[in-house]
Amino acid sequence: MNFRELAEYFNKIELISSRLEMTKILAELLKKADSENIKKIVFLCQGRLGANYEKTESGLGEKMVIEAIVKASGFTKKEIEKSFREKGDLGLAAEEFCSQKKQASLFSEELNVKKVFNNLIKISKTEGTGSKESKLKLMAELFNSASGTEAKFIARIPLENLRLGVGDPTIMDSLASNLLEEGKQNKQWIKEIETEMKEKKIKEKNWKEELNRKIKLKLREKIEEKYNIHPDLGLIAEILKKKGLKGLKEIQIQIGIPIRPTLAERLNSSEEIIKKLGNCIVESKYDGFRIQCHKDGNKVWIYSRQSENMTEMFPDLVKAIKEEIKTEKVILEGEAIAFNELTNEFWPFQITIQRKRKYGIDDKAKEFPLKLFVFDIMFLEGKNLMNETFTERRKALKDIIGNGNTVALTNFIETDSAKKLDEFFEESITNGLEGIIAKDLNAKYIAGKRKFAWIKLKRSYKGELNDSVDGVIIGYYTGKGKRTEFGLGALLTAVYSEKEDVFKSIAKIGTGLTDKNLSELEKILKKISSKKKPARVESELTPDYWTAPKYVIELRADEITQSPIHLAAKKDGKGLALRFPRMISIRQDKKPEDATTEEEIKKMYEKQGKKE
Repeated sequence: MNFRELAEYFNKIELISSRLEMTKILAELLKKADSENIKKIVFLCQGRLGANYEKTESGLGEKMVIEAIVKASGFTKKEIEKSFREKGDLGLAAEEFCSQKKQASLFSEELNVKKVFNNLIKISKTEGTGSKESKLKLMAELFNSASGTEAKFIARIPLENLRLGVGDPTIMDSLASNLLEEGKQNKQWIKEIETEMKEKKIKEKNWKEELNRKIKLKLREKIEEKYNIHPDLGLIAEILKKKGLKGLKEIQIQIGIPIRPTLAERLNSSEEIIKKLGNCIVESKYDGFRIQCHKDGNKVWIYSRQSENMTEMFPDLVKAIKEEIKTEKVILEGEAIAFNELTNEFWPFQITIQRKRKYGIDDKAKEFPLKLFVFDIMFLEGKNLMNETFTERRKALKDIIGNGNTVALTNFIETDSAKKLDEFFEESITNGLEGIIAKDLNAKYIAGKRKFAWIKLKRSYKGELNDSVDGVIIGYYTGKGKRTEFGLGALLTAVYSEKEDVFKSIAKIGTGLTDKNLSELEKILKKISSKKKPARVESELTPDYWTAPKYVIELRADEITQSPIHLAAKKDGKGLALRFPRMISIRQDKKPEDATTEEEIKKMYEKQGKKE
């Protein structure tokens, strides 16, 4: 496929304000793509050069992209920087200058997807002496041959600022749409769906449309099932293109490939938890990094809850996993938290987060050593344990944990008593922890899903919601008075609708923002700001600048109230909003789809004020 055609599709998607229309156009693009290019196209749609866990970074900053535009267009650095400042988007600046180049290159050629992708991969792998010149040459080579539209996206991709707003669920929906005819061949599905539709008395005129919709849902479930154990949509798209739905059987759990974590629901009291689960395991909830550890002999991988490869950041944990986990091949999950060895106490999350860094790793490891508290196991010596009960998984986990100083099982009790659960909760809080997690003894490990198999109970604050809310920033206001100096005075935030794959407004935040927060947020939000509302954002409020849903912040509020202006969980003309919201922290460990969901907000609203 020519890159010009891909860029034109990207242009269409960028201009769309409807997620359904976006899905339709993306499906058309992926249907056109051949098996050689579809993997690359999916990665480019995500604004990446590989799966998240592969840690493929472009290694290019704004300055080098500007230099490459200068080299290819013949315009001056000053002219390009001026345009960039005015437009706030280096892609638009590249489009402007590459569409009116002052010089014609002898080496220009028609760009195809393979050429663009391969150049960007070469740039990401170029290191050492002379690497800057090599990267500049490879980037300028692309701009030399690019039209204005092509240049816009070539500039944006390495800066991870594609501005399409395409989420992984949208890509999965698009792939499912393209498998519709194959799905119709599944007689068992057709029988199940038609029986259900007859029971619901679906009208004849709507029959075909509803049948197709439900087949697509079945297809999407199959795709997501594999995505949850192998989060690489490029590979999945390639397999589907080559082999159809049956090709998904090839995808199995593999050491070194992260599994998407299971997620906990929340309830407000120990009584509710015991009523829901009965006899259960109750673990302390540690306020640290949730990590997934893979061990294959002497090789170790550590992944974040977002499937980000963090192995190099935690040399102390890598060493401990090698020495203290008594098995050769395993995938397990735990919480890593900084520990103060002098006082024998846990450090707060604000200290633990300092361990997430690219530089000064060894010094920070000595200053704030981590303890790893493991709580689940998914794979052991070639066997998939995800379908085993939690009781069986817990036993397997206990058998492989040695008596070292760094790795330990989570502190836990087994109980069917609300009183004992409360006592354990209070003990956990006294020890400086976040709360507890109660777990169904008979539950399987459900990758990537939020179920009542796990239920969290966190500390409550008088006059506040029982739990914090993780909101996604969808826009900002430039501010008044003193805050004008920061260019940012308040934030517009949203919660995530899993069902619709959109972000719905819930609060405007002006409290809890320190000068440091304001400066940091303005710097990162400016790069993804726009006057146009992103397609996956729903809000009746209009901020001074919209932002792509990318950054998550932790919020506290007094309560959840009905609102005529916010759209989260909207019903009968009213949505839900946070009353007196204030920002607590920026959640660097979460991606937008990990934020508090619309369903969670509804449940929190229904339960607030009930006896705790």
